Amino acid sequence: MRKFEIVKDEMRRTIGEIKLPERASENSIAYDIYSPINVTIPPMQSKMIWTDIKAKFGEEEALLINVRSSMGKYKIMLANTQGWIESDYYENNSNDGNIGINLFNFGEKSYEIKKGDRIAQCMLINYLTFENGNTNKKRNGGFGSTGK
Repeated sequence: MRKFEIVKDEMRRTIGEIKLPERASENSIAYDIYSPINVTIPPMQSKMIWTDIKAKFGEEEALLINVRSSMGKYKIMLANTQGWIESDYYENNSNDGNIGINLFNFGEKSYEIKKGDRIAQCMLINYLTFENGNTNKKRNGGFGSTGK
C-alpha cells in the first residue's frame, strides 16, 4: 500500500524524467527527494520546487519532510521549517498530491541546485490521536489547504 508515484500528467510542473525518492542505504530512516529542475536560490530568498511526486500511505501515518543534514553547512532550510503530509493529500483535487519543497537560503551566496540533486528527505511515521478535539472535516485541496 505504501508507495511513491509520479503525479498525473495534467498536474505535473516539470518536463522530463522524475526520480522517485529512495533510501541511501539499507539502514537509512528517510528517503531522499530529488530535484526535477535546475534552480538557483539567491541569499535571503526562497524557491518552491515541485517534485512531481506523490506518496500513498495509511490513514494513521504521516510523511515528515526535512532538508538533508548536509545542507545545513550552506544555510539552506525549509521555508516552513518542516513539512508534514497527511494521507489525504494523496490524489487531492488541486494538485494530485504533488509534493512541494520550499527552500529558503539563509546564506550569503546563491545556492545552486541541479536536476537530480537531493534536496530533502522524507520519513514515514505512525501517529496517535486524542479521544477529544478530533474532527470529521475532509480535505478540500492541495498544498496548505487545511490551514485556510
